Amino acid sequence: MKNLVGRRRGRMRSCFFRSCEAFRHQQLLLDVKNAMKQHFRFDFTFPRNYEVRILEAAPPVHPVEKLYHYPVELEEGDRSGAYVRVTPQDGPAWVGFFALGFDSGQVVSQLCSTPDPDSFCVVVGGYAYVVKAENPAQWLRVEQKPVVDLRMVSQHSLLLFAGFTSITAVGSEGIAWTTERLTWEGLTITEIDGDKLLGHGWDAPADKEVPFEVDLNTGKHTGGARP
Repeated sequence: MKNLVGRRRGRMRSCFFRSCEAFRHQQLLLDVKNAMKQHFRFDFTFPRNYEVRILEAAPPVHPVEKLYHYPVELEEGDRSGAYVRVTPQDGPAWVGFFALGFDSGQVVSQLCSTPDPDSFCVVVGGYAYVVKAENPAQWLRVEQKPVVDLRMVSQHSLLLFAGFTSITAVGSEGIAWTTERLTWEGLTITEIDGDKLLGHGWDAPADKEVPFEVDLNTGKHTGGARP
């Protein structure tokens, strides 16, 4: 009798844990589905040696296509995000899960090619990841968190990631430069003219917008305002 009761309790605990796992899995799928509802933009200005696409749902377990997470160590707040299927020109297809930054329409969500034809960029709720299509372990996350504006500058082979106070450029070899702080809070890119990026930012003591100019070759700037 005692053994029978023990077996029953064991089965009850097993059912309870399976129910908890099923709930967590369903919650993860819901979080992913909600993240997928974000409006992604696509820009493949730069030539590429791969195909990429946003998946509408979490992929089923696949015997060949591996699943990679970005960042590698996901935290509790990283449950929401986007799944991207990657097919390199020379290599096996794989799927990446990219953690969501912010659930806001004021930040960038975009999938695009990069100055490096073997790398792609995905921005999910303002968090930007640049990954080698043939080597999923080779990747970087752009320091602008969140990214509020993303520009392709093909004549300089640069991707420009604008944050709230500075701008980061990614070239064919990775991070090319990051400007110093250009504004107290908030910036706007107004024009790209030859080797110059023009914009304006907020000067809090003067209570007004002030212009700045960034050299696209070096990331050095003139103008702007900072604390």
